[in-house]
Amino acid sequence: MWHITPQGPLSEFVDCLWIHEGYGGSHGRERVLPTPTTDLVFTSHSTKGHACTVQGPRSDCVELDTSRPFSAIGVHFKPGGGLPFFGVPTDELLNQVVSLDVLWGREAGSLEGRLWEARAPEQRGRILEDALRARMSRRLPRHPAVAYAVSVIQRSHGGRPIGDITQRIGISTRRFLDLFRSEVGLSPKAFSRMSRFAAVLTAVDRARQVDWCDVALSCGYFDQAHFNHDFRAFAGVSPSEYLRNRTSRTHLVVSE
Repeated sequence: MWHITPQGPLSEFVDCLWIHEGYGGSHGRERVLPTPTTDLVFTSHSTKGHACTVQGPRSDCVELDTSRPFSAIGVHFKPGGGLPFFGVPTDELLNQVVSLDVLWGREAGSLEGRLWEARAPEQRGRILEDALRARMSRRLPRHPAVAYAVSVIQRSHGGRPIGDITQRIGISTRRFLDLFRSEVGLSPKAFSRMSRFAAVLTAVDRARQVDWCDVALSCGYFDQAHFNHDFRAFAGVSPSEYLRNRTSRTHLVVSE
């Protein structure tokens, strides 16, 4: 897998650009875990052809057909980072997959063609960065209160009470909740839960041996029952099943 973190103004909104060549083929399906972020994905299958889609934040797992290898090029945005590029409130994209031409018109097909004609990953990355810069709104509709809240929630791994955050931002709770959903796509509470779960996956990914009790406590869960409930809600499997079947931090093989 090739990936790069963009520099300059794009770095405020984009986490990384990535490319997978010949992904899949060793098993039939994978479960992709929920994410509070938006992704722009271009795929190429030998049998299904090309597709370019905007994939909004997801509160549920999705399953991916990996029975045949395919290639993909993508942009992984930071929470709320897709808003300046797609021109619709992010909560309208929640749990949705939208064809890019619905949002970008003919430009979507032109970009797709140039990406697949290019061969070198670095060239594809430059094409994507140029397209994103061209689409970036001159007046970015992001609110500093949302940026502050996202930063606090992520740094605390979802442990900071939402009420404490709203007391510090200087706008009404109702206004804040509306702004947060519009930019991030989720409520602050849902985003906090997903941030805590993401911290669990990161801790497990770094550990040589996993002590689930220690992981739960270090990530802010007060008891094992609450941890197990949240893990199943997000991953669709138990923690032990996740360890057995994961292919990466956010992907796991679906048992036949």
